[in-house]
Amino acid sequence: MKKIFTLCMGLTFALSSWAQGFVFQFQGKNLADGETVVIAAEEDMFGDLSCETNNAMNPNDGLVLRTLGSMASSGSATLQITSNDLNPSSLQWCMGGACVPLGSQTSLTKQFSAGGVTLVQFDAIDIRSEGLLTATLRATIGLESHTVNIHFVNGDYDSIGSLQASEGRSVTCRDLNGREVQGRPLPGIYVVTDGTSVRKIAVK
Repeated sequence: MKKIFTLCMGLTFALSSWAQGFVFQFQGKNLADGETVVIAAEEDMFGDLSCETNNAMNPNDGLVLRTLGSMASSGSATLQITSNDLNPSSLQWCMGGACVPLGSQTSLTKQFSAGGVTLVQFDAIDIRSEGLLTATLRATIGLESHTVNIHFVNGDYDSIGSLQASEGRSVTCRDLNGREVQGRPLPGIYVVTDGTSVRKIAVK
C-alpha cells in the first residue's frame, strides 16, 4: 500500500511539473496564458521609429519564453498578425536564433530549440503610419501550448484608446489598485475590461 501511495505521489508530481514546462515572461514577470503585451513605438538604434519585443540595447528585458526546470527540447511557434495599420518598411521575427522577414505573410510557423531562455524577437521596423498592429504568438513544446498577444502602437493615443477606436467598442483600463486610467498608461500591469471580457496587459 505504501509503495502504491509513493508511486501515485511521484506520478502526481511528474504530471504537475510537466503541465508547467514553460512560460512566457515580459520584463521578468510571468504572463498568464493569453495575456497581452503592449509596446509603444520608439526610435531604434538606427533612428527609425520601430516597435521591438526585445530592444537591442536591452535584449533580455523584453518578451521571452522560459523553460522551467531542466526541460530542453524542440518546439514550434506560430505568429499570426490579425491587424496592421503601422505601414512598417519590414516585419521581422526571430525565435531560437533564426530571423525570418515576414514580407506580406500574416501567419508563419517555425521550429525552434527550447532550453532556458529563448528571446521572442518580433520587430516592426521603420514605422510610417500611426495606428496599431495586433499579433498572436502561440508556442508548443511537447503537448503543452501557451499564447501571448502582442500589440504594437504608434500615435498620440494610448493602446486602449486605439483598441476602442479600431474595434468600435467601449474599453476600460484600471491599474492594479482598481483606479481607472485616462490617457496613455505609464509602464506597468493593467486590467482591461471589454464588455464581459477581462484581461491583464503589460505596458512597456
